[in-house]
Amino acid sequence: MEYDEDAASEQRVVIRLAAEGAKRTHETLSDEQIQAAIKAFARVTPPRLPEEKIDITFGLITVDMLRNVPSAESRKPGNVVLNWRKLVDIVPDIYFAGLGAATAPLAPALSMIFAGLYIWNKLWKGSAEDFSKDEAIAILALWKNRDAGNKIGEDDGLMRTNELRVRYDLPPISRGQFAAIVDRFVGINCIELENGVIWLRESIRVRYG
Repeated sequence: MEYDEDAASEQRVVIRLAAEGAKRTHETLSDEQIQAAIKAFARVTPPRLPEEKIDITFGLITVDMLRNVPSAESRKPGNVVLNWRKLVDIVPDIYFAGLGAATAPLAPALSMIFAGLYIWNKLWKGSAEDFSKDEAIAILALWKNRDAGNKIGEDDGLMRTNELRVRYDLPPISRGQFAAIVDRFVGINCIELENGVIWLRESIRVRYG
């Protein structure tokens, strides 16, 4: 069984370029942080190449018939699996210890989250939209305070987001601002919202090739 490693390499380039797009709104994002985010967040498997048809005849029986292999096998696509849980787990909990902005800059805590948002949006929606610091803080706060079912109430999500903002010496956002952030996350299929409860989508599988 042969795999198209070239296609997988090309897809990894697409992922890296998407992650680097986060530098447009998060200039301190380093190459090391981008690489760490990609390693935690994205898993790429290559497409499987179709087996070449072997049709050597022995009397009236062909090798294909003996092997019971279809005479034509289509190429099987590769997959990219994006996993928020694995990405959020590498964000150090020290950044939730109530430290002020002077000793706990936003860059170390949010850089990988920014990269994740850009990768997710590019692969899932096919677009290169920018994300704000407010959105990165919100998704991080939601994930760090979710329950066992990856859910959190919308009111609790707002409260937890503002708690995290206060720890970074940032002003709280309003209910309307939070609702706009939630709507955007719904729009990129990052979360689902039903009856005031946010369900965080842990992972997606995107086919390519």
